[in-house]
Amino acid sequence: MEQHARARMNLPQPAYDSLASLREEMKSEVSKVVIGQEEAVELLLVAALARGHVLIEGPPGSAKTLLSRAMAHALGATFRRIQFTPDTSPDEITGTYVVKAGEPVFMQGAVFTNVLLADEVNRTPPRTQAALLEAMQERTVTVDGRTHQLPDPFLVIATQNPFEHEGIFPLPESQLDRFLFKINLEYCAADDEVEMLRLPHTGVTPDMLGEIRPLLGIVGLDKARQELDATVVPESVARYVVTLARRTRELDGVLLGASSRASIHLMSAAKANARLDGRDTATIDDVRAMAPFVVRHRLICEGPTADEVLQQAMASVPTPV
Repeated sequence: MEQHARARMNLPQPAYDSLASLREEMKSEVSKVVIGQEEAVELLLVAALARGHVLIEGPPGSAKTLLSRAMAHALGATFRRIQFTPDTSPDEITGTYVVKAGEPVFMQGAVFTNVLLADEVNRTPPRTQAALLEAMQERTVTVDGRTHQLPDPFLVIATQNPFEHEGIFPLPESQLDRFLFKINLEYCAADDEVEMLRLPHTGVTPDMLGEIRPLLGIVGLDKARQELDATVVPESVARYVVTLARRTRELDGVLLGASSRASIHLMSAAKANARLDGRDTATIDDVRAMAPFVVRHRLICEGPTADEVLQQAMASVPTPV
């Protein structure tokens, strides 16, 4: 606890005027090293405010890792990366006890950080993937019967390559349901790729990570989250969220619809989106804007795609007047 308190004092103070301005400032800072991924930056900021984790899926070389590092810098948070492989052990994630001078001493694993990049999470077996479950949901890890609190904030950004088909272990539904967002990262536009070539590089590595200005830090993120928690959610908006989630369970071709956790995640994301837009009340437009990133990775469909099911559900749920 004392260590965490010192970390709070040492991390930078907020460097933004309002949450409405924070969104643009965050995109500006991250664009020093990552060009053309503004939507992903916005969604990662929403996730940080909403205390949610993010799964990023995209082809090799689409800046998944670099984007994660840049966001950690801009948030003013500590960062760790773990490269998942078939022989990655759960202990590398959670930590383990070792004996020193005859006494058991806990050696922290990779999750003891503010932002954890779980790179290529689908390349490690289910036993190791499961080591993330408690950390993602409870913000704690239990090792040898002892529970250890993770730092606050704690954000997992996991990546996977959709083009890998050999030696992979798809994430189970229980783990997918713990991700607030799934972001499909595509290659950026041609003009953005040209602009990318103009960035300062040391060899093939972008050379501007150190130039990113921390905008939040622990103090700023706590303050922003308090604003988020105070966001007004009208009854009509809450009912729309529940009706939309329930509708995805009823449509033809759906084997598994959106869970109750999905409803909670969708409402939290809508509140964060409203705050970043300078409003203190969430609207149905906020819900509809966040729904594709919150819901589609939770759907299991036979016939229609998850996107088609979600579009059908949103079209069939009446919008209150």
